[in-house]
Parts: sequence; structure tokens; C-alpha cells
Amino acid sequence: MCVILLSSCAAPEEHAGGTELPGGKRAGGEYRLNMLRGNPNALDPVRINSKLADDVALQIYDRLITLDSALNVQPELARSWEISPDGLRYTFHLRTDVRFQDNACFPDGKGRRMTAEDVRYSLARCCDPRTKSVQFWAFRGKVAGAIEYYEARAKGNAEPADVGGLRAPDDSTFVIELNAPYAPFLYYLINSLGCVVPHEAVEHYGEDFFRNPVGTGPFVMKHWKPDQEIRLERNPNYWQRDEHGNQLPLLDVVTMTFVPDDRVQFAEFTAGRLEENFTIPTEFYPQVVVSPAAGSDKTSRTLTPEYAQFVLQAKPAMLSWFFDFLCTEAPFDNVNVRRAFAAAIDREKLVKHVLRGAPWGPAQHGITPPVFPGYPVDSISGFTVDAEAARAWLAEAGYPDGAGFPTVTMTIYEEPRLVQVAEAVQSMLHSTLNIQVEIRKLQFSRMLEEADYGRLAFWGTRWYGDYPDVENYLNLFDGRLVPADSEQPSYPNSTRWQNDHFNKLMDSAVAVTDLAQRNLIYRAAEQLMIKEAPSVMLFYEMHYRLLQPWVRDNPLDPMNRIILKSVWLDDSAG
Repeated sequence: MCVILLSSCAAPEEHAGGTELPGGKRAGGEYRLNMLRGNPNALDPVRINSKLADDVALQIYDRLITLDSALNVQPELARSWEISPDGLRYTFHLRTDVRFQDNACFPDGKGRRMTAEDVRYSLARCCDPRTKSVQFWAFRGKVAGAIEYYEARAKGNAEPADVGGLRAPDDSTFVIELNAPYAPFLYYLINSLGCVVPHEAVEHYGEDFFRNPVGTGPFVMKHWKPDQEIRLERNPNYWQRDEHGNQLPLLDVVTMTFVPDDRVQFAEFTAGRLEENFTIPTEFYPQVVVSPAAGSDKTSRTLTPEYAQFVLQAKPAMLSWFFDFLCTEAPFDNVNVRRAFAAAIDREKLVKHVLRGAPWGPAQHGITPPVFPGYPVDSISGFTVDAEAARAWLAEAGYPDGAGFPTVTMTIYEEPRLVQVAEAVQSMLHSTLNIQVEIRKLQFSRMLEEADYGRLAFWGTRWYGDYPDVENYLNLFDGRLVPADSEQPSYPNSTRWQNDHFNKLMDSAVAVTDLAQRNLIYRAAEQLMIKEAPSVMLFYEMHYRLLQPWVRDNPLDPMNRIILKSVWLDDSAG
């Protein structure tokens, strides 16, 4: 495909902000962005298992708490909260001025006031297998009564009627009771599982609620054309105002398209038809970005003169790329096979040559990216390329020089960087281990489902931090999240790797409130996991986002959280 790189950035009038507001801002206009990873798998909060879906949901739903651009916890639906001294009780004091979006699910089509009972109902749905929830992992064993409720519903029993640890003593107070202290638990509530939904919408839309979302958020779903676009429109009854008293959101429309080709996205952006461009095509990166000189600040990136009219945002990402193994079936139930694969991959080559130096760096330590202050990720001994060791491990596993090793299918989704890395890794594994690897491409949401159900042997993926705690990465390997029934989904531990010592270390860590001490225990657990290689680390990501010169108040954070309610368009720029 030939893609012409354009540099025009004139702001089309129909997409510019209109009404002047206090504080020098403007209201109105359309914000256009493209989502490279395709459609969200669902927009029912209990079924969301991808960052893509979470990004869309963040515009439609509110949660009890949120994060600011520095990833500090901030109130949202909860005005304030307290955690009891023993760490077992979380009490949230809710806003009383929040209404659900107008929708046909309500008797008069007008959204009603949100109460604490709606919060209780929404979180209880995470613990109900009848909702097809993938969020039970966050409550299982942690929230009092969650397991009993889940098992009763799975058996068709009506008792207990509620999750005992989720209570709404009055309209503006919500309480969560834990079985034992769990230091990162508050962070769980910033995820999609913390979104608040009205029972009327769930009952009205039934099985189709996952594509007919109704929340209290700043934008309302207007239409969803699968594989084409999602259109969101301003919620005129949204409760939040900015520091100048302007009612949010400031935009009239948000349009999200789903073109999987990053080169097409880049061309659309440079032609002025998108307000932002997240990620820069690998082959264009040297033309667009001036990388830092050796030994200088790795975050210091600037635009080349040809693209200097745009705004570049660069941020070390809370994101790691890796390949997962299904650790319960041959050939990857053998730890030495997994180690052989890990040692055969040249991560420096992937970063420097395949990806043109764009990532933060090769993942030669653990799965946790180097963005957590105080966490000693560099002290974790990971895998580096070692052809001799790789061949020795493969021979020890019973496959000398690759003899008798089955052809392996590497499953990936159509993400350009992942495709480039997969092809390079395919070549490395063949040349080093003398094994055949076939590449299979699936649509993103289908690949996630196949992985969760244990139908993939070897697949490429990544993990965006859901919240700023190392536990979020290590929780991917909690063996207690693996179902006893192999036919059931295993989320988020799709590798189905289990290690009792790892689990005990994690139990110790989350019971500790002192972050420095907790990090040391996390480190020991991560080192143990990396040694057994249920996943092969690839590289740590760097975020790049280009904005049009007329976009205002859209900061980039390490999680690349898409929060558009405060964004506005300055039609005097461009």
C-alpha cells in the first residue's frame, strides 16, 4: 500500500468549537479519533475485558473514583470515602446530583437520579455468572460473601439474595466489606467493573445491553456500526463542571472509527480529518520524531521540521508487550520449552531494528514496565537472547535441535506493531531452535475470548495497566483464578500457570500497606514467575500521540486513558 504523507492541518469549520465560555474556552464541535484495535468486545461493564472497550466505556459511564493525569486517585461519583483502620471497610459518600442518561429504558424516557442502590446493583452484577461477567476475579475471595453469591447463582439458587459485603445503608452511602486487608483494592474501582448502570437498562435491553450502554457519563451512545464507527453525543444533563463553572462535556460529538491500518490513520490525521493520532507507524517514525541521543533523557522526543505544526505528546507507558503460553498442555506445559523460546528472542533487535527505536526499551526484566516509582524492576533478572542456552533447554525438554517438535501456531491480532514483531520472532525461533511457527491472525475481541477459554497455545498480546500498582501485572499469574473446569474461561490468568509459592507471596504483599515493603515482596514474586516463563517478555512501550493544533486540555498519561469530557476545540488555531 502506498500512503502519501500529508502535512495540511486546517481545521474544518464543522468540527471546530463554537460558543465562547468563561475561562477562554469554547463549547461545541466534533472530536474524531481512530481505534486501531477494532471493535470493543462489549460495553456492558461486567463483560469488558479490553482496554479498547474500557476507553469507550469511560466516555459513557462514571465510576466511584477516577485518576487524574498524574494517576492520583480523585473522586467521581463518590464525593469522599474512608477506609477503616483495619483495612476491611470502605465507606463511600456519594453525590446526590447525578442522573442517568435519558433513554427509552426509563418509563418516561427521562433518566432518573442515581443512588447507592445502583452502585450496589452494578458491583453485584460482577459476581453473578448469569451476566457473563469476566470481573468476578476482582471480588473473589476479597469481598465478603462474593464467592457464596457467585456459587449460588451458578447453581440456580436464590439464596443468599445479595453479596453480603456490598451494602447501601441509605441513598448516598455505599459500603464494601472485605474478608481481609487488600491494599490495592481501591484501585479496582477505577476499572470498568466500577461503572454504574441502571437496572432498567439491563432489564429493558436484556442480552443486547452489551451494545446499548446507559450510564451517568458525559457522552451518550447514539450509534455503533460494527467495524466502522461509534458515535457519542453530549449528555446535556451531565453533573460535572470545570474550574470556571462550565458544564461538561464541552464537545458536542465524539466519533470513533475502527480502521486497523496505522498508516491510513496517520494519513487521515495529517490531512486534518482526525483530531488525534495515537501511535506513529513504525516505518514513518524516523521521518516524524527526533529520537533522543544516546545517554540523554529517553523521554525527550521532538518532531521533525516537516511535522512541527502538530503537537507531540510522548510518555513512558504503563504497558508491556509479550507472548503468552498455555501452560497446561503440551508442548508449553514443559518449563524448558518456554525457557527455550524466551532465550531465542533478540529483544534488542526487535526494539532497535524492527520497531526503529520507538519503544521505551527491550523487556529484559519482568512484565512490569519501568514506570512505577520505587519499584526495582531493573533488579529482576529476565531473559536475554542466548542461542546456546535456548538450544540446551529445548534439548532438555526432549527436542534436540528441534527434532520432533510440533509445528506451533502463533496467534496475533491485526495490530501493525504486533504483526511486525510476530514475523521477526517467527524467524528467530526457526533460525535458533529449528522449529516451525505459523502465524494466525484473529479479530482482537475473538482472540481474547479464545485465549480466555484455553483454545490458544501461543499468542501475542500486551497488558495496559488498569491501575498504578504492580499487583495489576502480577495478578495475571494468580493460579487461584484458574477454574477447576478446563472448559471454563480463565480471566485474567489466560496462561493458566499455577505456582503455590507465587500465590503465597502475593497474599503477603497485598496485606502490607507500606508501599516500599510491598514492592519488595512483589519483586520476589515477579522474579519467580519470570524464571518459569509462562509468558515471554518482548518490550516496554513508549506512548506517542499527535494532536491537531486546535485541540486543548487533552493530557496524555502513562495509561493512555481517553478522557474527553474536558477537551475543547480552539477554532482560532490551525
